[in-house]
Amino acid sequence: MAQIDSTLLVRQSLTEVFAFLNAPESHARFIPNMEEFQQTSAGVFGKVGATAQGMLSYFGLLKIKVQYEIIEHELNHRLTMKGEMGPVLFKDGYVLKKNGDGTEIKFWLDLMPTGWAKLLSPFAGLIGKIHAWETLRNLKREIQKSVVE
Repeated sequence: MAQIDSTLLVRQSLTEVFAFLNAPESHARFIPNMEEFQQTSAGVFGKVGATAQGMLSYFGLLKIKVQYEIIEHELNHRLTMKGEMGPVLFKDGYVLKKNGDGTEIKFWLDLMPTGWAKLLSPFAGLIGKIHAWETLRNLKREIQKSVVE
């Protein structure tokens, strides 16, 4: 298992950042290589038990379906999901904290390869760090764009 976390500071308020994270359509905008992301459960996305499905696309050739379920939701503070991406199980989440006039966003990721994917375990930490860096870079860009729009 690889555990990764990374932190970022944005100028937007806690409520703006959480509102962005709490909208299923936002996730396709900042998760690296996410081609589509849609809620699959009825009702409100921002609640424990809500589910979603995404499609990752690499070089337009490789498509990987990703299943998500919200397992923790604390308004304006925390959003945690568990998921499955082929033979890789994961948990990831966002923890928000007020920092001056802005918001500190901590993104964390636990990767748990199963089956043949265990062969990639030595590289899981590096893959996770790259994913965390790209996620936060994209998240900052998209949050800033959404607040300006």
